This record gives sequence, C-alpha cells and structure tokens, in this order.
Amino acid sequence: LSALRFTAALASWSSTRLWLLRLGYYKLMRAKEEGADWVWIVDHVVQTGQEKCLLIVGIRLSAAPAVGEYLTHADVEPIAVYPVTQSNGEIVYQQLEEAVKRTGVPREILSDQGSDLHKGIKQFCQAHPETSFIYDIKHKVAAVLKRELGADTAWPEFSRLAGQTSQRVQQTA
Repeated sequence: LSALRFTAALASWSSTRLWLLRLGYYKLMRAKEEGADWVWIVDHVVQTGQEKCLLIVGIRLSAAPAVGEYLTHADVEPIAVYPVTQSNGEIVYQQLEEAVKRTGVPREILSDQGSDLHKGIKQFCQAHPETSFIYDIKHKVAAVLKRELGADTAWPEFSRLAGQTSQRVQQTA
C-alpha cells in the first residue's frame, strides 16, 4: 500500500465488500468446463421475506480433495443462483435443467430432503439416469439422531444447546 501512496491503513468494509461481490459475480458468470464428473451441491439459501435463492455449487470429482482432506470454499465452483418467490418440484427441476447448460449433466446431486428440492431432483434424475441423488450427511445424521434420541427427555435441552452453539460460532474465524 505504501508504494501506491495510500493514506488509509486498511480498505473500507464497503470497498472490500464490493470487490468480493465482483469476484463472486465473475466466478459465477465465467464459463465452466463441461464434464460428466460434476457433483452439484444444491440448497435454498438467503431467505429474505418471501424470497430465497436456489444455489448450485459444484466440484469436479477429478478435483476433489484427497482422502483424509476436506472440502473448502475454494474447492467449489458457483454454478447458478436462481432467486424465487415460490418453489416446488417442477420449478426446481426447471432450474436444474437450466444449470445443465453450464456444466453438462452432473454425475451426482447432493442435497437435503426438502420436499421441493427432493421432488425436483428426483424428476431430474429420472430424466437423466446417469445422475445419482445423494442425501447430504449433515441432514441424514440429524434425522437419524432425532429418530433415535427424540423420545429421550434430554433431547429438547440438547437441541436447544446445539442451536445456541451454532449461532455463536457462525461467521467467526
């Protein structure tokens, strides 16, 4: 910074935010390499009032981290963001079909069991039998724990504390 003769010690939060948005927009809009080894991770995010976005991020299996390593934000590529005010299986299916234009038909789709996502992904997999639908591990484990431990008297307190922990660690280093 001193070589460029900046007087401020740090960039402002608004400048940093604008650059992050530009970088994200670039990554979203740039051409993707088509291939049969894409894995899409699909979920509804950023719900504000009646609006939410269907987000599709992906990773090529050929670029997946080695066994014993974990997936990071840098490993995934934004494929599509579709803002919606309503969602159902048919809408999700159409959004997935639109995303095919970016990467080709994915090998796998990873998502939770939200009814609209489930229906849309199931319809997509029927149209594209080479694609598998995988229930994400986080939601699967939560469902199993709830089924197995839900009747235990300690379950409500555990759930409450787990929710508080999640809120406390969100967006921290």
